[in-house]
Amino acid sequence: MKQESSRNLAVAVLATFLAAVPFVGEAANAWMQEARKSPEWFTRGVMYQIQPRTFTPEGTLKAAKEKLPYLKDLGITIVYLVPVMKMDTDMDKGYWSPRQIKSGFNNPKNQYRIADYFHVDEEYGTDADLKEFCAETHRLGMKVMFDLVYLHCGPTAPFLKEHPEFTWWNADGTVKKGPWRFPKLNFAVPKLREYLIGNMRYLISEFGADGFRCDVGDGIPLDFWCDAHDMMDRVTGNNAVLLCEGFTVSDQYKGFDADYGWFPGLNAASVRGAWTGREAQCPVGSKFVNHYENHDVATDARPRREKTLGHAAVEQILVWMFTIDGVPMLFTGNEIADADEKHSMFGKTPMDWSQLDREPGKSRHAFVKRLAALRRSHSVFTDVNGKDGLTWLDTTAKDAVSAFVRRNGRDTVLVVQNWTRKPVTCGVSFSVSKRSTASYLAPDETNRDVKGTIVPEPLLAKDATYSSSGGFTIGALGYWISTVE
Repeated sequence: MKQESSRNLAVAVLATFLAAVPFVGEAANAWMQEARKSPEWFTRGVMYQIQPRTFTPEGTLKAAKEKLPYLKDLGITIVYLVPVMKMDTDMDKGYWSPRQIKSGFNNPKNQYRIADYFHVDEEYGTDADLKEFCAETHRLGMKVMFDLVYLHCGPTAPFLKEHPEFTWWNADGTVKKGPWRFPKLNFAVPKLREYLIGNMRYLISEFGADGFRCDVGDGIPLDFWCDAHDMMDRVTGNNAVLLCEGFTVSDQYKGFDADYGWFPGLNAASVRGAWTGREAQCPVGSKFVNHYENHDVATDARPRREKTLGHAAVEQILVWMFTIDGVPMLFTGNEIADADEKHSMFGKTPMDWSQLDREPGKSRHAFVKRLAALRRSHSVFTDVNGKDGLTWLDTTAKDAVSAFVRRNGRDTVLVVQNWTRKPVTCGVSFSVSKRSTASYLAPDETNRDVKGTIVPEPLLAKDATYSSSGGFTIGALGYWISTVE
């Protein structure tokens, strides 16, 4: 009886201890580790996602190549292509995604339902056109990333005939469908892994891909991406990257260089809380590609984000994207405030480039160009990833106004943003609380207080003033960016 009581007490104490630990296990272990290092072309980059069906009236790689100088002038350093490899042409709608059917295009060619991973779809041109596109991107001093779709494939993909074991099968002999009703690939098969890693090697050597965005990357075993990155490191001398569409707390140890970073909404507390909550789980120095719209959102969201949020709110998000830790990503047309609701990834829907010559497109283009120049001329925004490079500051209007500093050991830049549609007067504290940790860890006693005074002349500001005695007065969706000396 005495032994049983002692055992029950020990179990109760252990249960109480585990309940008190906010992120025990994988999350805590991730936080204790360092994220993999990535090449500077990526960490200092500004990314632009090209949807060929929208980017030019022709919808081809040749036409897209002609607009690369425009992207260079805008301040883009990384060009990311949605998939341009051969799409499946099977008309059996049992293997079409619900979104594809709903689009109304009656087009079997879905960019994310690939039949041949090695050759360009004739809709976009030829293999030679892709080589020329990549060569011109490099000639202009930019990098190019391809989109990998390895979770599933098209139902008539030729390699399935030679290797039926590459996919899963039902007991009745039919192909097992994945989440989008496409044949799901079987990563338990070693030859499939060899085939796909060989595909990546081919895309690097034959076309000059500098990295890859991995569609539903968190739906594929992480050890595959680790093996893939090992191959890339050997082939490129540690100069290629993998971007995960998705997120797991430990994927940036070795497999991925960054995850998608979704904008959490127009609320200062949410903007800060979403970031710090994720940071507390990830390896130190983890990186995120930040955006508010991509090919999926632009296809599905009605009205488009430009209309639901409004131009002023989108510009506030752009300020956040270009100054927060990580890599900003623009989707085709974001830089000219495109909000065309005919847009769809399932058919050719060219955007109207005349928006560049009228409002609000003309002002938006100039604004994006200015943000890219600001990021380029102040390396403090890109020198250090993680907690040593980004420090959140308390404000006296925490639901309305967010504030943070970017630091690199030499320079400090302050970013203050009013996320509401009314003026706010508030103070910003340079005193930073010690970081809380799980109860079984030694507390982080690093002093992260901000030293110095705010330079009264901002680097960039909108409807915002600073008084050394009264703090900030910031208009609706206004912002203030300045150095601290």
